[in-house]
Amino acid sequence: MITEGHSLFVLSNTNKPPVMSIPLNPLAFAFPSSIQNIAQAKRWIDGFSRPAMFNSHAWQTSKKLALLVWECHLENRPFRRTLNFMHPAFYEMIKTPEGICLVHEARLRRN
Repeated sequence: MITEGHSLFVLSNTNKPPVMSIPLNPLAFAFPSSIQNIAQAKRWIDGFSRPAMFNSHAWQTSKKLALLVWECHLENRPFRRTLNFMHPAFYEMIKTPEGICLVHEARLRRN
């Protein structure tokens, strides 16, 4: 837009920061899981007991994040967050009952 001798520039950030993400594990698609929908995934996650010395809020947050991983897997869409330094029980929640991790385990930082 130009007005009497003045220019108005609209600045936009076209250099968006990189999106942190962990790729889904192709093996989880190659070997069918006994979990086929989000309700089954929720039951699976709810079956894990809260670890001793782990507060309730942190546990609920971990379970919500695990359910998000399952949603992405079931909908075959990218998981656009990181999963670093979570409680060991969390990593079991994001495995199928058959033992296959839903995301690439090599991309997880556990220690």
